[in-house]
Amino acid sequence: MAQDFKKLARNVVAGVGGAENVTNLTHCMTRLRFILKDESKADDAKVKNIPGVMGLVKQGGQYQVIIGNNVAAAYKEILPLGVEGSVAQDDAPKEKQKWTPKRVGMTILDAIIGTMTPLIPAIIGGSMVKLLAMLLLMTGVAGETSSTYVLLNTIGDASFFFLPILVAVSASKKFGTNTYLAVAIAGLMVHPAFMDLMAKAAEGQAVTLAMIPITSVKYTYTIIPAIVMAWLLRYIEAGVDRITPVVMKNFLKPMLILLVGAVIAISLVGPMGVWLGNGISAVVYGIHGKLGWLAVAIVGAIWPLLVMTGMHRVFTPTIVTTIAETGSEAMVMPSEIGANMSLGGASLAVAMKTKNRELRQTALAAASSALVAGITEPALYGVAIRLKRPMIASVITGFIAGAVAGLAGLASHSMAAPGLFTSVQFIDKDNPTSILWIAAVMAISVVVSFALTLIIGFEDIPVEDDEADMTNDGSVKLMAPMTGMAKGLHDVADEVFSKGLLGKGMAIDPEDGKVVSPIAGTVTTVFPTKHAIGLTDDNGVEVLIHVGIDTVSLNGEPFTAKVAAGDRVAVGDELLEADLDAIKAAGLSTTTMVVITNSDQFKDITPVAPGHVSFKEHVMEVFHHEKEADTEPAMA
Repeated sequence: MAQDFKKLARNVVAGVGGAENVTNLTHCMTRLRFILKDESKADDAKVKNIPGVMGLVKQGGQYQVIIGNNVAAAYKEILPLGVEGSVAQDDAPKEKQKWTPKRVGMTILDAIIGTMTPLIPAIIGGSMVKLLAMLLLMTGVAGETSSTYVLLNTIGDASFFFLPILVAVSASKKFGTNTYLAVAIAGLMVHPAFMDLMAKAAEGQAVTLAMIPITSVKYTYTIIPAIVMAWLLRYIEAGVDRITPVVMKNFLKPMLILLVGAVIAISLVGPMGVWLGNGISAVVYGIHGKLGWLAVAIVGAIWPLLVMTGMHRVFTPTIVTTIAETGSEAMVMPSEIGANMSLGGASLAVAMKTKNRELRQTALAAASSALVAGITEPALYGVAIRLKRPMIASVITGFIAGAVAGLAGLASHSMAAPGLFTSVQFIDKDNPTSILWIAAVMAISVVVSFALTLIIGFEDIPVEDDEADMTNDGSVKLMAPMTGMAKGLHDVADEVFSKGLLGKGMAIDPEDGKVVSPIAGTVTTVFPTKHAIGLTDDNGVEVLIHVGIDTVSLNGEPFTAKVAAGDRVAVGDELLEADLDAIKAAGLSTTTMVVITNSDQFKDITPVAPGHVSFKEHVMEVFHHEKEADTEPAMA
């Protein structure tokens, strides 16, 4: 019988003292994490006895109700009951941290990357439609004044013209502010009447709002003003809420928020944001102006490293602004040709040389993705980083191909990831030879990276390691995801795991922060705070790897995810990197739990005996049928 999450939600909210007793609610992989106004109003015994609740933990100022794998479904049903919530944990109370220049910089980068990433499909889609219109114009199929050309160009341009509104939607979700108020303020920036005033201001006519001078700024195609306003809106909302009388909140509060926000946006944030964006673009392309082709070559070499850290998204606002203002971008996008195609060429070389069947399949799929569509993550994580030496070949090739692209003066008229299908974005209608240069750069990228990978070589993955998680006796064996001291779950200082509420398994006190896949299968979950990853192997074994105890409170800062939900992984593929020193500095345990969350579907689960374990060692066996008599004793 399917679980009734609506009933579970009502019972839990009643058990914690009602929605009015909840200040904030977040959730992690297994728990609902309540911040209560008065914890004495919660009925612990009642909560523990609710069907669907596995346990209760009161820790770090949080009232944690353990639900298990279905926590997201329970959380979703609780929100409509009047409870304030945030999945991303951004508002969860945590110790006050010192604002260092590094932290400020990382916070700004996180805001830009987190806001722009969801918008990439709209930006790419619009860019490609504009390219289609350009190709029709170049080939004479459609004239510049024809309705077909005008409509196609307008369809493609819509994403850019109304970019402040798209950014406002995404940023409001990132910062947890009211989306519709953020959109209303961003909408002002592209309103025809306001744009007409800005045009008059540009001609010297004074434009004021209650004696406040308004600077002439063109906001279409801009990004930074909408991001900053979405962030400020949370403080504006809080301030207005404090001064607004209760009986007038329904109409006075949104009016004041909109007025205050709009005035700040068009008088201060808007002009400063545009100037800042133009300044960043000026610096980036000033470097290009000084170094020329060498700048393109350098970016081409380091591009895979930027993708690994997510830093490549930082260039998105600059690229969009540059293409909008000049019609093309001649540094970052051309450098991506060599970076993307070289990862495809290196993957082809690995596929040809490896004796490992699964690695060959992975490499071929990764090569196709990189070469055809310009999507390099499968090649980057599944081949280059995993085998190391192909990464060296890619970096060298990226520099060479970037240098050629820079010398040829290639420029992109779109922002789609360079690949065979998207290479049309580099065609210059005024320079027919650009087609030949594009083909040359792509050919150089593939051939050089392919040859270098064969010359440098790589350490092949033995077949037995590749398929080691399966045995022939009806069981699945798991490899150690971390190097360290293995112990039983009953020794873990967290009753969710020690009592086996999430399933059977084991724990490891790690020696370093590298976490690899213990099975061959699919990544089902990477939690936003990156402290836990869920995997499912081809036989239905569901594995949860939870790094540290209560590390969700660190909001992802000590963790770097190497995979995403939906990715296919082989045994030994790196899943994430944890900064163990940072976790310890926060006063938290680094003990990592490896749990079979669907334990009840199997006959038995047998971890190894306590002791030191390392990568490529089997640490747990999951039995589909009767356990063999000579298996090692279970720890938990």
